[in-house]
Amino acid sequence: MSLRSIGPRVLLLAVLAAIPSVLSAQSSIFGVRGLGLPGRPLTPATRATGGSFALFDGESSFNPAALAFLKAPTASFVLTPTWRHWESPAGNASLRETRFPLMAVSGPIPGTDIGVGVSFGSYADRDFRLSTIDTIMLRGAPVEVTDTIASLGGLNEIRLAAGKVFGGRTTLGAAVYWITGSNRIDARRSFADSTYLPVRQTAELSYQGFGVSVGVVHKVRQNLQVALYARTDGHANVDLDSTAVYTVDLPYTIGAGAQFKPSRHLTVAGQAVWRSWSGANSDLQARGAPGAANTLELSAGGELVRNLRRPGSLPVRFGARYAQLPFPVEAGARPREIGLSLGTGVRFAQDRAAIDLTLEHAWRSESSRYSERALTLVLGLSVHPYTGR
Repeated sequence: MSLRSIGPRVLLLAVLAAIPSVLSAQSSIFGVRGLGLPGRPLTPATRATGGSFALFDGESSFNPAALAFLKAPTASFVLTPTWRHWESPAGNASLRETRFPLMAVSGPIPGTDIGVGVSFGSYADRDFRLSTIDTIMLRGAPVEVTDTIASLGGLNEIRLAAGKVFGGRTTLGAAVYWITGSNRIDARRSFADSTYLPVRQTAELSYQGFGVSVGVVHKVRQNLQVALYARTDGHANVDLDSTAVYTVDLPYTIGAGAQFKPSRHLTVAGQAVWRSWSGANSDLQARGAPGAANTLELSAGGELVRNLRRPGSLPVRFGARYAQLPFPVEAGARPREIGLSLGTGVRFAQDRAAIDLTLEHAWRSESSRYSERALTLVLGLSVHPYTGR
């Protein structure tokens, strides 16, 4: 039996089920199942705080209400090289990858208290290469075969958002999202018996969906503000080589956070985000995958400004994060992630440009069978052609 005789729909099931005997993977071992590892389209400054500043950061692709805080037009670009080591029943591996989780252009509309922005961000990453070895019967004799299936791609989001100040203390915002992307799939079978030629099959899964979000930030007093955020992404239509095959529900998201400034030098924040990924559970299980579960993400962190005249010059940012992951490697398990982060930044060219650096260390695990350590360098470059002065 060759891969060609399996057919494209069975190939699709194999990709969704994603055999856990991983021999190599560019991305996280916890991004093999379901739709992949959820993306984090945040700036390095916010990721340095564990993500706790996300609801108050107008340059991140999160709370649209925060766009009203921007004082100048900004173009930003984020790069994240990652070094990871994982352990699984199939063996251990050390891997490296580079991602571009966020590109954004945003800023205030001149003469108004409205901020607008457009961004391109990561929604879910799904790069992997899986391999299994088996023995099949060919012409009445056992033959060892090696099957390899690889996926390259994932889901991305394009966001158009706006935020406005009302009454000097409250900002409201709204955003629309186009969720799109693809997985390029390559399946191969090779035979230990050289008299059989290797076979190959390729396919492309593409995704289309839409979402909307609303957010609010309210200044309780001069040194304290709180924020709320809600988002719905509906569902994604999935095509296999331009043919509709199924739909998968995408999550509702609810977030809340607070930011407190106990002194002129220090700002701290905490945030909680819940997502209803379990809506995709039946869609994925119907195609052989273990399913999906709701997730909760908690983060806390802060920023210490060393120079009040130049707050963007080498501040110290720090944070911690706990997150549940939506797609288990094995049915019934609950993968999770714990992360620590530290970062800083510098402004130059008369404060019209900035470089921000963050180092994240994440520990991911599922039961005692799968674990992963990931070290990520988050590098961001932003340009402010007009500083607002």
